[in-house]
Amino acid sequence: MNYWYHRNEIMVLPDDLIAFAWSAPMRDLAAKVGLSDVGLKKLLKGFGVVTPPQGHWNRVHAGRKVPAPPRAPHRRPGESGRLMVDSRFSSFIAQALPISADGPFETPEVPGDLGALRERELKALGRVTVPRTLESHHPGLNDITGKEERRRQKAATSSWHWDAPRFDNPVDQRRLKLFNGILLALAKRGHSGDASATDTEISARARIGSTWLGLSLEIAGKHRTIVSHGYRRPDPALPVGTPLILRVKPGFDREIGDTWQDEDGNRLESRIAEITAALIVAGEAKFRQRLREDEERAEQERIEREREAEEARRERERRRLERTRELNEQRVTDLRTSGELLRAARDLRTLIAEVREAMRDRVVVDAETLEAWASWALREADALDPILSGQVLKHLHPPQLPPPED
Repeated sequence: MNYWYHRNEIMVLPDDLIAFAWSAPMRDLAAKVGLSDVGLKKLLKGFGVVTPPQGHWNRVHAGRKVPAPPRAPHRRPGESGRLMVDSRFSSFIAQALPISADGPFETPEVPGDLGALRERELKALGRVTVPRTLESHHPGLNDITGKEERRRQKAATSSWHWDAPRFDNPVDQRRLKLFNGILLALAKRGHSGDASATDTEISARARIGSTWLGLSLEIAGKHRTIVSHGYRRPDPALPVGTPLILRVKPGFDREIGDTWQDEDGNRLESRIAEITAALIVAGEAKFRQRLREDEERAEQERIEREREAEEARRERERRRLERTRELNEQRVTDLRTSGELLRAARDLRTLIAEVREAMRDRVVVDAETLEAWASWALREADALDPILSGQVLKHLHPPQLPPPED
């Protein structure tokens, strides 16, 4: 699931979060997760979780009958059916897995077949019209209309042409009305969206559940342009009947989706219900496709982790074998050193014996001096002797290494 949540968040089922909210007094639950009871209640409200009413736990302790916790609403088009909550809840609420890319996707609000979903949404939408004015518009247009009104007021007292409204021309007014009609129709089915503008362009987004779709309304075909405020833009004198094309942009990494274009006798204003139903279906389709992509991405990441783990295991084994080779070579070296030291010790002892014998009847060295020398020389021989010195222990036992990894 392509919800790039932070590591300090977990995914839970709405019903599990409701069960947590109804499992104990809010003060006790808040202490568990490290929040104030007011903060926890506000957080739960943000998730749409209804908390127990005032006096609920007094009635529970008194043994009186209380209502059961409410059930979470069914998953709607474009929704994940999951909630992202702070990881502090992980000790008290089981983490949920995303919906499988193979489904099932069916709920009382979402048919499994996307064609059936389209028919359902068309029927629920009924007749949809585009308001003739923007006096009462969808909140998603507030940013554009607010800026335009401020420009209009500023232009009334200014002679600078760049203070004038950007989108007072017939084509852009129609664009805004069309986006307004689409957003109002989406709101009728419980979805949302908004519109935004640059110096030259107006675009919109539709939010189907938790899934976003981009929308563009462009002039179809060639048309006159002018340079205004340093930008090339459509000539504001173009007539209101200039044909437009509406495109759905599912995302930066996906191709353009459905398109609708003005045609003779079939302008976009007459197709708002069709467009809205298609957007809802596109949102659900994008959600399902995203599940597939995320499962494929997760599988690729798993394969990559296994590959890296295998490479790391092989590298550890290579180092282990290399270390074994080095220790065995050192053992052989120590063995040879023992042989050389033993020969040197024996040579010294032979020398000492021969000197003693040669010097026994000579008066050039007295007996006491000879024995002192012999004692010193024997100590040196013993120091060289690998058995007496313990040097032989270096190669007596095979090198100790950790066993090979599986």
